[in-house]
Parts: sequence; C-alpha cells; structure tokens
Amino acid sequence: MVFTIDILASESMGARSMSTFLKSTNLSMIIDPGVELAPKRFNLPPHQIEINKKEELWLKIEKYLKKSDLVAITHYHYDHYNPLATDLLKEKTLFMKDYNIYINKNQKNRADILLKNISRINKSEKPSIIIADGKELDLEDIHICFSSPVFHGVNARLGYVIQVFVSDGEKGFLFTSDVEGPSTDEQVKFVIEKSPDILFVDGPMTYLLGRSYSYLALERSIENLENIMSDTNVKEIIIDHHFMRDLKYRDKIERLYDYSEDLGVKILSAAEFMREENNLLEARRKELYARDRYA
Repeated sequence: MVFTIDILASESMGARSMSTFLKSTNLSMIIDPGVELAPKRFNLPPHQIEINKKEELWLKIEKYLKKSDLVAITHYHYDHYNPLATDLLKEKTLFMKDYNIYINKNQKNRADILLKNISRINKSEKPSIIIADGKELDLEDIHICFSSPVFHGVNARLGYVIQVFVSDGEKGFLFTSDVEGPSTDEQVKFVIEKSPDILFVDGPMTYLLGRSYSYLALERSIENLENIMSDTNVKEIIIDHHFMRDLKYRDKIERLYDYSEDLGVKILSAAEFMREENNLLEARRKELYARDRYA
C-alpha cells in the first residue's frame, strides 16, 4: 500500500498556499488547509482573476477538509489555515503548532482567535486538539512525525513553524512549511534525518532577493537542497509557495536544476507534480492589470 498525495493549492496554481491532502487505506490527512492572496504586489491589489482563483481553490480545499480525519496546522498565517472555517474541524483530530511557546505576538493572537472559534463548537463535536511540536506517532497504517519548531525563514522575526513527515513504510513525504529555503541547519537536519522520497519545500524567496531576502540566504538554500539530494533518498522535490512568486524562478537556482539532473532527482512545481500547467497569477499581477488597460 502506498498513500496518495494531492497538492490542493499553491502559487503555481494561482494563489498563496501549500495545502496538501494525503490518503492511505485507513486514514486521510490535510496539512495547512488555507489559501490567501498577496494584499499588495507591484503596488497593486489582487486582480479579479486572482480573487476568482482563490475562491475556486478554497472550494477544493473545503471539499478535502470535510473528508479528512486528521488536520495539521504548521503555523498561523492565513495562507496556511482559515480562521473562519472552524465548523469544518468538527470531530477531527487537529494537530496544531504550539500556540504558547516558540511563537511571535502576531501568530499568538491569531491562534487565540482560532481557539476561541473552536470553543464555540458543541462539546460533542469539538476536534481533538494535539500540540504537535516534536511529536511522533503511529496511527492506523501511517507514521507521522512533526519537527520541533524551526524559524519561519532565516530568523525568528516571522515566528516559527513545524515540519511534517508522513510515511506508510513504503513511501515518505515531508512538508517543510515556511522555511524560506531551507536556509538554516535546524530546518535541514529534520529533512536529512527523515530522508523522504518526496519533499515539498516552500523554497527561497527570490522575489524579494536583495531586499528582505539576502543573497547569502539564497546561496545557503541552494547548498542545503544540494545536500538533501546527495544525503537522502529523495526522488522528487516540489519547490513552490515563496519560490513561485517570481516569474524568473528557474534562473535564480539554475545550478540546482543541473545538480538534480546529475543525481536523477526531479524538481517540480506543485502544479507540475499534479500534472497541471503552471499558473503564476501573483507573479503576473502587473501583466493582468496591463491587459485590462489595453483590452
């Protein structure tokens, strides 16, 4: 038995997300069931095409969330969970990033609101909440391991996230959440220890390169991904989310693509993994507005 992996939404599919659905014979799990749009990009608000796409992707996430037994929330940014969708969490097992430690003020406030909304659910239907940080457990036919908290990015400014590894004994899948690279040793350590067959990583923030994302962080990310390829059993690396906010994404890590070919490792976007066409709407926002002006 090999579990199935469906990436439900991502930047390569048209909106900010990493929402992923996993299905084994006995259990189903959704990781980070949220989708959002950049409030400003190129000094422009979301285009109507982006808004429509977000609504379409949320309906898909909602459909899969309803039929999931397990839900994991790796941190409290709105592209990773929906604070207004707590009714969909009824009677589920909810793995949450610890909302009391290794958390910044912004995410703490959001977690408190989420918990308040959950508290309004009837007692008999309340989700079973498990603080996931560092937990490792076997459920039915799958093994789940959550990392200890790691930086959301290169430091603690944006808070912390937890990474998720799921295996059925035949195939391992690892979801990095928002590590922005990975660019730190702690982020990479968990990946190398778990040695997944398939890695879903948010990638370097090349669209902010030279501003809030440094060239040093990019170089470290490339080196770390090279090390992951050489030191683990990984066969496919899905790089999306932060990385797919840049139309010239491939140019920024061309060396990594060359290295992956030498090792026989596939590098894919989430859309490509799902056998869809890339649809980088946020990165094309200026183009969408320009097209309206000349229509």
